[in-house]
Amino acid sequence: MPRIANVNLLGVLLAAIVIYFVGFIWYGLLFAEPYMNGIGVFFGENMGTVTWMTPEGARTESQMPMETGWMIAGMVLPIVLAFGLGWHMKQKAITSLPSAVLYGLWLSLLIGVPLMAYSLVYTPWHSVPGFLVDASHTVVTIIAGCAVLSFFD
Repeated sequence: MPRIANVNLLGVLLAAIVIYFVGFIWYGLLFAEPYMNGIGVFFGENMGTVTWMTPEGARTESQMPMETGWMIAGMVLPIVLAFGLGWHMKQKAITSLPSAVLYGLWLSLLIGVPLMAYSLVYTPWHSVPGFLVDASHTVVTIIAGCAVLSFFD
């Protein structure tokens, strides 16, 4: 299998798919409403309108626009994250599933969750629900990515 920096690219691709899927479940199915409300996105009755904050102030539309460039970036991020996790695991010679899960837990708690806390601390709305969704997603995502990568040496 092809490798870059000794990281198995099939493992990176599969880990990225799992990471993307976890995000879909987290933000799309399990915690969509508390997350959206936490970050200031509110849906009207019967989902007829959506209101969110922009640099110009509150904006209400019949639907939130989906910008293609941002959607593509959202697909690239899991690939970069999976590669980074794979590279770090190679540096530490982590190949077993239990070690990978523990490594992912520590990475997520010591690096991922504090990074997610910046929005809690520095945004004007200090959204605890938004932070909790982001932080828990980060923990699950990093652990899942490391777990998948542990099968690809």
